[in-house]
Amino acid sequence: MPTKKKSKAAVAAKKGPADPREPLAPTQANLTSALKQLKVVLADIPIPDPIIEEPVIEESAAGKPAAGKPGAGKSGASDSGSESTPPAASGDGDKVDGDGEGQQKETQQPEAPQPVPKPIERLPKLDYVDAMLHLYFSHGLACGYGQEVRRRIEEGFVDRNEFRVTEAFEVEELLQDLEIPDLFHRCLAVRESVAQVYNDQNGVHMTFLRDAGIGDRTTFFQRVPAIEDHVVSFISNLLALEEVAFSERSTLRAQQRLGLDPKSSSTAKFIDELRVCLKPYGHIPVSIGPHGKDGKPSFKHKLSPACILVRLAPIVKVRRR
Repeated sequence: MPTKKKSKAAVAAKKGPADPREPLAPTQANLTSALKQLKVVLADIPIPDPIIEEPVIEESAAGKPAAGKPGAGKSGASDSGSESTPPAASGDGDKVDGDGEGQQKETQQPEAPQPVPKPIERLPKLDYVDAMLHLYFSHGLACGYGQEVRRRIEEGFVDRNEFRVTEAFEVEELLQDLEIPDLFHRCLAVRESVAQVYNDQNGVHMTFLRDAGIGDRTTFFQRVPAIEDHVVSFISNLLALEEVAFSERSTLRAQQRLGLDPKSSSTAKFIDELRVCLKPYGHIPVSIGPHGKDGKPSFKHKLSPACILVRLAPIVKVRRR
């Protein structure tokens, strides 16, 4: 019997909605479109306040008594402050004492006041644990889901250590009303990933990746195999994008890793505009602006700045041991 062919619409419905993070080739049209989307989303993300760090002032040696040093004078004065025995009489004793007093006066002169260092201001950096959590829970979905999940985790746990020791089913209960597909699998993957990061770094953070070399990053991801491949690819490309956007050194290799043509005028224009847009933030945000109302995800923007830009990068092949 002849079979009835399914329509294209039926096939598409069975596959589900298109992945909003489907990779895009870094063509001139896609680079221009990405910048346009980026500016729209950044307009809803407040510029972060700078972090003010007090400078470390080294203790000056000005207050140390110079007379306590060996050979500072021939008066025989002791460090204890007790009255000393006058030197034995000699023909030139007065001259010796006079020279000693002159040396003490010279060494005890107050030093010129040193300028007080000004406080150091820096913009907050992205902790790639946040990027990991964001992608685990928003993979295949709009970024509003990842943002709402991170908000609930921040408000529902004292710190990341408490979150680290929480069972996956407890996190699932916290997020159940969001109706995220494969929620328990995502919660379990996050718990295992966070546990391995903690065991490797003695803390739940991955900020060190920003200054690590390519080889060190690859080795780290090999040591934490619980982090799934699509998350490793996302973080790796995000690191390369932040290098292009903020590094003062040559970014030719980072551009090549992202599939960009360093010799192209469209690439140069894209990078120049990207740097201007992101400079006030100091990092590439994974948020989309204000949270949704009544504990629901915000759908004002489909993708965050990080996800908009990572779409332009190729999928990173993860090396496993």
